[in-house]
Amino acid sequence: MCIAARLQRRFPFEREPMKYLFFPLFILLLIASCGKKEETKLQAINPEAAAFDMGDGSYEVNASVIVKGFQQTEAGDMFHAELHYSVDLQKPNGDIDTNKFADVMIVKEKEKLSDQQLNIQFDLDSTYNKGKYTLLINVLDKGTAQSVTAKKEFDLGDD
Repeated sequence: MCIAARLQRRFPFEREPMKYLFFPLFILLLIASCGKKEETKLQAINPEAAAFDMGDGSYEVNASVIVKGFQQTEAGDMFHAELHYSVDLQKPNGDIDTNKFADVMIVKEKEKLSDQQLNIQFDLDSTYNKGKYTLLINVLDKGTAQSVTAKKEFDLGDD
């Protein structure tokens, strides 16, 4: 056997260097990807709103929104989350009534939640005229200090 053939058998990485670099690079990529913590973005999706005539010129407004991406901390065998939310009402003329509704949702569950529905209910007296109104639902995740706003239009007085 010639010397060149013996050297190639001894040092095969000289013939196919990519074959022997692939595995260590794959391991490094795997380690790097596992070390990163995935950041979640707070989302408020599928807002719904409706106004119901109470018969005396006043209205009851019911609304809801689904929140995703909020922080949940594990303590013992429970997952905890705290969501603060408020509602501003934009009138047909563009004026905004702030804090028509505000609440805090404290979640304590045995399993981690993928989303949480927030329910809203408040009354509008007879001084509110018929027209197209917009709810601005403001949500704050107390754990991350992230906030998001969802908008939903609804008609007041149209049955």
